[in-house]
This record gives sequence, structure tokens and C-alpha cells, in this order.
Amino acid sequence: MAVIRQAVDEIPDADAASRLRLEVPAEPIVGSWDRGRLEQVVANLLANALKYSPPEAPVQVNVDEVGSLVRLCVTDAGIGIPPEDLEAVFEPFTRARNAEAHHYPGLGLGLAVSREIVVMHGGRMWAESEGEGRGSTFIVELDRRMT
Repeated sequence: MAVIRQAVDEIPDADAASRLRLEVPAEPIVGSWDRGRLEQVVANLLANALKYSPPEAPVQVNVDEVGSLVRLCVTDAGIGIPPEDLEAVFEPFTRARNAEAHHYPGLGLGLAVSREIVVMHGGRMWAESEGEGRGSTFIVELDRRMT
């Protein structure tokens, strides 16, 4: 998926970028989307996964086609998200409590903006985590036919 490869190419830290494990279809996936805005979403998800994971931990990036849907999953081995914060992290200026406790920098806007972009493309975005210290997965689903 060209959008993902572009976002990876733009990561300024080569060591961080080398931690990404990409599993994307060999053939291009075509949809009625704004490429620039989707690059913004992917760049944000990759940056967050790398930021909140230990420096040596890989970040898994998967793209799958499920019928008319395209599903992007970004999975890290980082600090995780407490269950009560799984939805809150998508609110503007809101971050998971453990991110604040570990003194990770950030304004709490990236996920809110990313979700808004995805929703405006007729898709959905959510987070899954088994809790603190257990990593996180962020999932984006987009319909190729954009509703």
C-alpha cells in the first residue's frame, strides 16, 4: 500500500523505521480516498507505536482486504492502554493516564484528528489493548467504495 510505504519513508529516525514489520498486499489497493489525509493517519499511528514501545521492540503493520473493506492494524509492544481509556484517547487533548504517568510528550490531538479523517472517509477507527504494559493495536477500516 503506497500510503504506508510513503509514511515509513518519511520517518526521520532510520533505526525506528527499521523496527516496523510490514505485511501488506503485493498488489495496490485502490479506493476513493484522500491520499494526503490517509498518509497523515498512518504517519500518526506509526509515530505513536514507535514512541510508546521499547526502543528495541518491533511494531507490526498489517493491511488486509475483507470484502469491500481495507483494514489497517498497527500493533506495538508498548505501555498499553487501560480499558477505561480505550475510547477516551480519541478525544481532543486527552491521553491515556499511563502516558501521562510515564511522561511521554504529546498534546493528545493526533488520534482525535486521525479518527476524524477516517470517519470523514466513511470508515471507523478504534483501539484494542489488554491493559497497561501489554501493548496496543490501532485498527482503521475503510470501504473502498467510500460512503
